[in-house]
Amino acid sequence: MAANEHKNLSDINRHNPKGFEVATNDTVLSKGLGTSSIGTDGSLIWQKKSFMGTTNYKIQGYTTSSTTNYAYGEDIQDTRSPFQMDVDFGSPDVNLDTITPQNFFKIGQGFSIPEASTVTSITGWITNNQGTVATIALCKITPVEGIVDAVTPIAIEEIDITGLSSNSKGVRINTTTITTPSLAAGDILFPMIKSSVAGSVLHMTLTIQTTTY
Repeated sequence: MAANEHKNLSDINRHNPKGFEVATNDTVLSKGLGTSSIGTDGSLIWQKKSFMGTTNYKIQGYTTSSTTNYAYGEDIQDTRSPFQMDVDFGSPDVNLDTITPQNFFKIGQGFSIPEASTVTSITGWITNNQGTVATIALCKITPVEGIVDAVTPIAIEEIDITGLSSNSKGVRINTTTITTPSLAAGDILFPMIKSSVAGSVLHMTLTIQTTTY
């Protein structure tokens, strides 16, 4: 029986992986995300080689006087755009207010996702001139062509960071467990920021990594 173990078979006698016969050409075998990027419950899938890979998106921003409500980046027509984040969202909760297309198309830090993908990590740094908690929300909006109704953003992830009472002392951000990782082609991503104590001066630099497969 030992001679028949898979490791002892010659190449011609080994079977192809599941789905090989019906998979189209120029594809590779991968494993779907499943319940999370760190889980093990994904299913085997065949995907085109062109869909495989990672993309990194960089976001920077600051606010000179934070509020307990979330704020997002200035209108692109404003000279303080794209970095200053002082447009009041109107709520400390991402899911309790809306943004109109007239406004979310103008967020200086917003960018559109070119293809369906998955957020796998959010890394970077933040400084806070107070020893208080700041929260960064990476959000997405899915616009609908021709629709002018206001949209409630969806939080991809919210990250709480306690400051070190100095804008010269950075606090590391490194998040790989993402609450809502799935992105559709055309989704608009943008950050919002708030503070547990109004008036903090905050500076952040983030890299958002996405994977297509």
